[in-house]
Amino acid sequence: MKQIRVGKAGFNGQDPKLGITYKVATSAVKGDIVGPTTNAGEVGRPAAAAKFVGQLITKEADGYGTVERGLVNVARRTGAISVGIQNLQADGTGGVQAGTGVECHVIATDSDSVAFYIL
Repeated sequence: MKQIRVGKAGFNGQDPKLGITYKVATSAVKGDIVGPTTNAGEVGRPAAAAKFVGQLITKEADGYGTVERGLVNVARRTGAISVGIQNLQADGTGGVQAGTGVECHVIATDSDSVAFYIL
């Protein structure tokens, strides 16, 4: 099978349930909700109202990290988010807010966070 490389990351055979390796924009920190940047194979904090691909669960000194998708994520939230099947989008600060975007099953919320599963 062919391996496509973007910098140090190879894209073939990674199990998305275990996380996918990406180059990470300098502004993103562990725990942020991230989305694709304009650079190939790179993720960062999306602008407010943008779609996202998952949660940054590791960020290494070399500028690469692991994005988790397909498991339950707990993220900072902006504004009210109802439980149930909801569309979530980036809030511009590394968290999420209600709006058009990624279809998720929102399991629970508290005063500043939300637990959700990306559908």
